[in-house]
Amino acid sequence: MRIIKTKIGIGAALLALAGALLMPTTASAADLKDADFTNAKIDWKQFSGTTLELGVQTHPWMVAMEKYIPQFERLTGIKVKYELLGEDVAVPKIKQQLAAGSKTPDVFMVNALGQAAASGWLEPLDSYLTDTKLTDPDWYKVNDIFAGGRSLATFNKKLLAMPITAEVQVLFVRTDLVKKVPKTMEELLVAAKAATKGKVSGFSTRGNPSGNEVPWPFGGFAFANGGEYLDDNGKPKLNSAANIKALKTYASLMKYAPKGASNWAWVENQKAMYNGTLAMFPDSSAFTAGLRDAKSAGKTNLNVFPMPSVNGKSQGNVWFWTAGINSKSENKKAAWLFLQWATSAPVTYESQLDVTTARSTAWKNPLAAASMGQKNADVIADTLAKVETKAMANAWTNANWPQVADALGRAINKTITGGDAKKELDKAQAIAVKALG
Repeated sequence: MRIIKTKIGIGAALLALAGALLMPTTASAADLKDADFTNAKIDWKQFSGTTLELGVQTHPWMVAMEKYIPQFERLTGIKVKYELLGEDVAVPKIKQQLAAGSKTPDVFMVNALGQAAASGWLEPLDSYLTDTKLTDPDWYKVNDIFAGGRSLATFNKKLLAMPITAEVQVLFVRTDLVKKVPKTMEELLVAAKAATKGKVSGFSTRGNPSGNEVPWPFGGFAFANGGEYLDDNGKPKLNSAANIKALKTYASLMKYAPKGASNWAWVENQKAMYNGTLAMFPDSSAFTAGLRDAKSAGKTNLNVFPMPSVNGKSQGNVWFWTAGINSKSENKKAAWLFLQWATSAPVTYESQLDVTTARSTAWKNPLAAASMGQKNADVIADTLAKVETKAMANAWTNANWPQVADALGRAINKTITGGDAKKELDKAQAIAVKALG
């Protein structure tokens, strides 16, 4: 196995920080036993001697895989090569290779799923799943992988990638500071006001106008109201009545946020929650273990709950990282063995110690659950099993989403700093219409 490690860029540094706050790194390759794989009714050695190249970036998932790849090489006789690059270097490089029709990487982490699907960069996986020489369905149990993740990676009824990580928007609550955990948006407003005392702010969330920041947590408010960013046909719906209502709620809640929070990203909010100056924070479930570590002000008093509902509907946003096979690869079947191995029950169960994975059974790993708190792990797994991905997928898998997201981000930021929700979303809608044609 040849590994080239390159300096981590700013984007990857943030991912590394997030990874440090996910799970304790305690697993090792020794925790994976060949016997867990040889009971599958396939020949793992059938492509022995092949060399696969991975297109990856510095990310908690790859940190986990790095420990286990020697076991895959021993099991299959397949050699694995990769460069561990920062996000700001890896993403452009992989896109450039794929756009040029390169035969490598054979397997790659998919940064922009919509672009990859529209460009034909991804090999459809359905035939590999049904080929009994390559996959033992009773062993692999594809339905154990969260349906939302599989749905996200399905285009024109073809599965183009496999989910490798899973996170869902939850409400982080310091249950020692909030006497009654809010179940509705109305209750959330009441609780935010009541919890704002002294140095503690009752509520905060992302306000930074970047398209990579505030549109994601705002989704949990918009989608619960029945709103959407783009419809099934890719048409923008930013200034819908549902989104305007959601943005008014979002802005009202930010009145109880720390000074300057209108420009905060997830990092600043997470730091405030960790340091004990924030009572509630709606964001990614991936932060749970880090926010409960021994040095956290919350420790065991920091717990997670489903996003507050609107008219009985709770709909937090969701995210699944995926990985797929290069449609130009000359080693597609060997690449599928790697992808199958990497997303299998044994690998995900062990890697759950390092990153929140996309298999339901992996969430039953007691050591991983202990770092989150068993009840919190159960809440997250249950939410992931039920969460709808359509509204998120319609937006985040659209090739032109970045332009729309930036306009939406600015509209949200301007509203929480005193602007009118309808006027700001009308402006964003006009930009989105132009961007999407």
